Amino acid sequence: MPRPHVEFLHAQQLPWVAAPFPGAGWRDVEAKVLSRDPGSGACSALLRLPAGFARGRHALAAAQEWLVIDGAMQRGALRYGLDDYAWLPARHAAGGWSSAGGAVLLAFFDREPGWLDLAGAAAAPSGPDAADALPGAAPIERIATHDLPWTSHDIDPAVQFLRLTHKVLRHVPATGEKTLLLSTGAQTHPRDWREARLAHDCVEEMYLLGGDIIGERGVMYEGAYFWRPAGQWHGPFGSRRGSLSLIRFCEGRHHNIWSDDVQPFTLEPAHAPELPPALRGVAGAAWQPPRY
Repeated sequence: MPRPHVEFLHAQQLPWVAAPFPGAGWRDVEAKVLSRDPGSGACSALLRLPAGFARGRHALAAAQEWLVIDGAMQRGALRYGLDDYAWLPARHAAGGWSSAGGAVLLAFFDREPGWLDLAGAAAAPSGPDAADALPGAAPIERIATHDLPWTSHDIDPAVQFLRLTHKVLRHVPATGEKTLLLSTGAQTHPRDWREARLAHDCVEEMYLLGGDIIGERGVMYEGAYFWRPAGQWHGPFGSRRGSLSLIRFCEGRHHNIWSDDVQPFTLEPAHAPELPPALRGVAGAAWQPPRY
C-alpha cells in the first residue's frame, strides 16, 4: 500500500510522541510523524532532540535526510545550525550525535529508520569506496544552506508570476530525486486571478518553513506539510506574505503538466484538506497563526 495523500496539515496540530522507531538510540527523542508508508516504514517527521542528547557511534537502517529547523546539533566533528542540511545513505557510519541545547530536525527516511549501534562492531560501508555503489548514494555530510545563492534557473516561466527562486540541495539525475529550498514573492497571484491547474509525474512533498501559500485547499502557514502523490491536480497558487519551503520530488521525475481548464484564485479559500482517516480528527480543522 503506498503512502496516503496528505494535503495538508500543520505540524502544530500534531502532538509530540516518543519516536516510534526501533532501536535504543531513539530513546528520549520525540517525533511528529507527518506521513508514513505502511509497508516499508518510509516516513517524514519532525524529530525533537532533548537538551543534553548524546549518542555514540551508530548508523541507521534507512537513508536519512534532514534540515535543522530549531536549535543546533553535533555529528562527529560537524556542527549543524539553523537550516543546515544533510543526506546520508542507509547504514552510513556516523560518529557521536549530540545536542547540548536541544534541536528540532525536519527528517525524511526511505524505510523504517532502525537504530544500529556500532560500538565495538565493524564499520558500516561509508566513504569514497562506497559512495558510488548506487546512483545518488554519495553522502552529503553538511550544507550550510544560507551560503548558497538563490537562482531562478530551470524554473518553468509559466509559474513565475510567483517570483520563484530556489536552492537545489540534492539532485540525482539517474532517478529524478530532487530536494530544494523554494522561495516565493509576497503579494503574488495568477494573472487576472485565474490559472490552469498543475500535476506532476512524481510525488511532491513540501514543508513550509515560513510565510504562507494559498491554494485550492486552503491557506498554508509556517508548519504546513503535504505529501502529494503523482498525477494529483493542484492549484492555482499565490502568497500574501511570501514563503520559504523545503520541497522534495520523489518516485519519478518532476515535469509540470497543465490542465485544459482554468480555475479562479482567491486569497481566502475554504479549508478543504485531503487527509487519511487517522489524521482527520487531529489535523482536519483550519489552523491560524497568532492574531494581533
